[in-house]
Amino acid sequence: MTENAFYNGQLNYQVFCNNISSTAQQLKTLIKQRGLEKYKTSANWATYTYMIDSIPLNNYKPFTYDFVDFMGDKDWSKMLVTKLIKTKTGNCNSLPTYYKILCEELGGSASLALAPNHLYIKHIDEKGQWTNVELTNAGFPRDQWIIKEMAISVEAIRQGTYMTPLTQKQSIAMAMFDLASAYQFQHGYDSFVLKVANTALKYFPKCIPLLMTKANYYRTVGLAEIKKQNTNKEFLKDNYALYKQALAKIDSLGYKEMPTELYEQWVQSVEKEKKKRGITTKN
Repeated sequence: MTENAFYNGQLNYQVFCNNISSTAQQLKTLIKQRGLEKYKTSANWATYTYMIDSIPLNNYKPFTYDFVDFMGDKDWSKMLVTKLIKTKTGNCNSLPTYYKILCEELGGSASLALAPNHLYIKHIDEKGQWTNVELTNAGFPRDQWIIKEMAISVEAIRQGTYMTPLTQKQSIAMAMFDLASAYQFQHGYDSFVLKVANTALKYFPKCIPLLMTKANYYRTVGLAEIKKQNTNKEFLKDNYALYKQALAKIDSLGYKEMPTELYEQWVQSVEKEKKKRGITTKN
């Protein structure tokens, strides 16, 4: 629904739902064929297999990471699940989100989890322990690896800012973050962006991306006011206070900025790891 807003109502919701249910039905058949119905993680296995392995159900073409404009700076559709389904290429936003959608359609359980500038999957394994699933490199990284590679602070972990399985309401709040981000990409910052962020934060108050959206809104609006011929000083004072308040909240959650260069290096390491493990897909 949020992606349909980006496309100005041009998507067909029923077609999207039919695609998901049809794929899930085929995966249920695959689970039965492999005799895996008794396993609690059969839905997770089927979803992972469909997305990562070369099998008849995906026409021997797994879903892969789109290295071109992977942050959606030039083309916001790069962030969308509907684009992933259509092209079988996506990023750390669309890949785990689609995994969660498919897995839950199969009756399984999968949670989104946040890291700096990143989303991944956490789910309970057969032994009742949390397992990390990284769709960008088809891996199952340990917590220690994620902490090191993403430069996550101890305070952020203690606060549950990162690496904590999101609830369903928090996941919907992340969809609202996508809505606000897509709107901002198309129309810039205005009161709608702030309204969406504030609404989502009621259900996910520790969400760094939403808090950053608020801070960026106040900063952008403040800078625009400064450029006006007759600057409203009282507005600027109040706006700056709200901006500082948003930043303070972000700092209190243990946020430490991950430089864009470091994230780009991590993205490139994903491709190197896939090649090393011999899972690079030939289109």
